Amino acid sequence: SREMKRMNPRWKSPPMWPSGVGSRQTCPRDSALRRAAISGNINALPPHHVPTGRSVRVFICANPDDTEAERNALKEHVYPKLRDFCRENYGIEFQVVDLYWGVDPEEWDNPDLQRLRMKLLEECLKTSAGPCFVGLVGEKYGSIRVPGEVESAEFEMILDAAVEAGLDTHILEEWYCRDENSVPPAYYLKPKAQMLKNYQNSIESSSAAKTKNDKAWRNVSEEIKRIFRTAVLQLQEKGTMKSADANKFLCSALEDELDFALGKQTPAFLRKCVCYIRKISNFDRFAKLPEMARYMDIVVSADRVMRNQEAYERLLKVRDEFIPTIVAASNLRVYSSVTHCDMKLGYSQEVESHYVEGLCKQFYEDMVDIIQATVQQNFDTETDPLYDEILQHLSLCKTYATLYKYKSETLDYVSGVPHAV
Repeated sequence: SREMKRMNPRWKSPPMWPSGVGSRQTCPRDSALRRAAISGNINALPPHHVPTGRSVRVFICANPDDTEAERNALKEHVYPKLRDFCRENYGIEFQVVDLYWGVDPEEWDNPDLQRLRMKLLEECLKTSAGPCFVGLVGEKYGSIRVPGEVESAEFEMILDAAVEAGLDTHILEEWYCRDENSVPPAYYLKPKAQMLKNYQNSIESSSAAKTKNDKAWRNVSEEIKRIFRTAVLQLQEKGTMKSADANKFLCSALEDELDFALGKQTPAFLRKCVCYIRKISNFDRFAKLPEMARYMDIVVSADRVMRNQEAYERLLKVRDEFIPTIVAASNLRVYSSVTHCDMKLGYSQEVESHYVEGLCKQFYEDMVDIIQATVQQNFDTETDPLYDEILQHLSLCKTYATLYKYKSETLDYVSGVPHAV
């Protein structure tokens, strides 16, 4: 059946969100923060300031490649309607945090991007006036990440295990540097701009240099992940490293985000979360089709393409064990659908479009339902609407600004020139 089915038949509409969570805070009309905000001073906002209760902020948790059609359709057809619904009925904004939009695939496992994703996920959970998290889970578990920071004792233990396993660790020694000023001391991944030739110039053009650097980074990142995986599994098997510590190096971004959003929050938070699970029947048989690589984890062995069973087993633990356990103890909304492939083409565009159409309808209904159940309708009349709107825009600008870093020799030179007094 291609229909979406609710995993929890006992679910009932959640009650009104606890009083006060979604309410607006009054703000002194002459406060320094208000004056700075109205003058457009984005730097005056506290480092982690996010206006609470003034917007619906939904974090999209998904693998970027196998959910591209779903996320594009939601962006084009559903989010605009939800923005109109929130503005017309509650006078608030509907915002979506999906940091894979517009990001080069070579940057998907960038440690900086993953850190930012976790930071914004936490902000959405804490500050959204309504729904705050949506998980899109398919047949792909996703790759393990390149560690951006590793405590020195742990790093050196992994390095020793890699040497013992007969691996060449030169690439780890080249790409990671020890920071003695960190507490505790840690090893950090060096910036690509420092390690790859003409990296900064190449990312600003579609030149051959960019293609060359992309390939170089792909090779480096895959080798780093291979070494970490092999060494960590060996340490775990020996009992030298605990499973919880090992999991940091062995889990994908998808599992990490699902665990944080669903496994570490209260049942009250889970009423504001939704998961959509898309299962594909007998999908393993289509692994040899090149187009299916984006929808499942694959490995190549002796020139034979097959499903990565290790990644698939981890996916099953998350999808078929972890999530149902959360559902059984909460009011988390989970929808599961089973799609049947085209006999020749596998998970074809036609089959995918049919699923995406149903997802969009269900997504809109769920968001409206949760918004109606959780957003406070009676806002504090003393709140300054002008300040509210400006603060919301500034907060969003600050969030987006963290995504971009521009470096150039000219700017470095100018910043180093003493200012005339």
